Amino acid sequence: MKDTSLVERQALRKAARRLAPLVLLLYTAGYLDRVNLGTAALTMNSDLGISAAAFGFATGIFSAGYIALQIPSNLALNKLGPRRWLGLLTISWGVVAMLTSLVQGEKSLVAVRIALGAVEAGLLPGMFMYLTIWFPPSMRGRITAVVCLPFYAILGTPLSASIMQYADGLAGVAGWRWMFLLEGAPTIVIGLVLLRLLTDSPASATWLSDEEKTALLRLTTAATTADNTEERPGDKPRVGLRDILDRLRDLRLVTLSLAVGLLWVGFAAITSFLPLIVAGFAEHTHMKLSLVQTGLLSGLVYVPATFVALAWVSSSDRRDERVKHVACGALLAAAGTVLAVNASNLWVTLLGTVLLTSGIYAALFLVWQIPVAHLRGPVAMSVGIAMTTMLGNIGSFMAPYVVGWLRDSTGNFDSGLYFIAVSLVACAVVTVAGNRIRTSPPHPHTPATPGGAIEETLTH
Repeated sequence: MKDTSLVERQALRKAARRLAPLVLLLYTAGYLDRVNLGTAALTMNSDLGISAAAFGFATGIFSAGYIALQIPSNLALNKLGPRRWLGLLTISWGVVAMLTSLVQGEKSLVAVRIALGAVEAGLLPGMFMYLTIWFPPSMRGRITAVVCLPFYAILGTPLSASIMQYADGLAGVAGWRWMFLLEGAPTIVIGLVLLRLLTDSPASATWLSDEEKTALLRLTTAATTADNTEERPGDKPRVGLRDILDRLRDLRLVTLSLAVGLLWVGFAAITSFLPLIVAGFAEHTHMKLSLVQTGLLSGLVYVPATFVALAWVSSSDRRDERVKHVACGALLAAAGTVLAVNASNLWVTLLGTVLLTSGIYAALFLVWQIPVAHLRGPVAMSVGIAMTTMLGNIGSFMAPYVVGWLRDSTGNFDSGLYFIAVSLVACAVVTVAGNRIRTSPPHPHTPATPGGAIEETLTH
């Protein structure tokens, strides 16, 4: 028989090599179909007569469907299995993303954004739940950072801008419409790939040996061996209203979910408005940028942010510490925001934006692990993760509209960026304070199981 630790390492390597690229594709597809709206706004807003506030509202209203369907979507994942549910969702939002090319004004843009939010509601909580099935707590920060690398921005933003610039007028169609069509179609293909290649759990992985399956199950459930284990790994969790109310009464969970929402104020604003912010600062400093140049600079910001976030997450995993890392990341982002506002030239502004993006991503990969660290059992985890993302997305709904309204009111993005900075400082404070709230023992009717309970969850 092989050494146990050797089998565990071998099983984890196999799982990472097979699944991480697939989940990265899933994440990239989901976020490209969100962030490309910010690039489209460079010409779409003027074409359709949409103000910055109206654009911000249309961007934020995405979260309406997203928030409403978080918990039902995560429960559907438990019922249908991750492979089928995540694959079908990806195909669905690819279709809706392509339909964005047909919008004619503010009302139709709002309608298609609500629909996109509804079909993408299961992305983050479903992805988090899926990875907890395969990877132990000690790896979750790093594996999440890998599968959430912002290729959708690094490569997607310049690609979106290039399509808009060079396809504009082709067959009499505006460049931004071509962009939605050409970037939505591959998402459908990715969904088909996920349906074919994702594996629901280690127990059903034909590409693992029996020893490796046992090793992975042992690693992912070790944190809960002292808990009630009446349910079996193959059981389907049954969720009632009482389970949801239990989570809503969890003061620690709700408070720390607020911290997630405050961090998402910065994340949602930067993903929605970064190309417009870069173009605005360039205009302010009397620099003329083409669409492609604006896209390249906007994407370039994410490259150092990626390396900072990976180093930050690695440090967090090594030290087994989340709270200080999240708080410091949020404060770094706030400092970068203030620097960007007060910079005297475009390059210092970009440096501030790099710090802002770096701090947000450094915290974003970790912040989700804190609110639900004490939850046990598949029911508590399903509802708790979904509720955390649901409450967190309230920040996504609010931020783009507020930033857009401030842009219309003042003529620049300075006030909106200060709003982001204040929210990020508040995130750091609420994270530290909320983590000190003592938790009550889990309700006896929500048992933990070897197949679903975890000690902590993952970030976006």
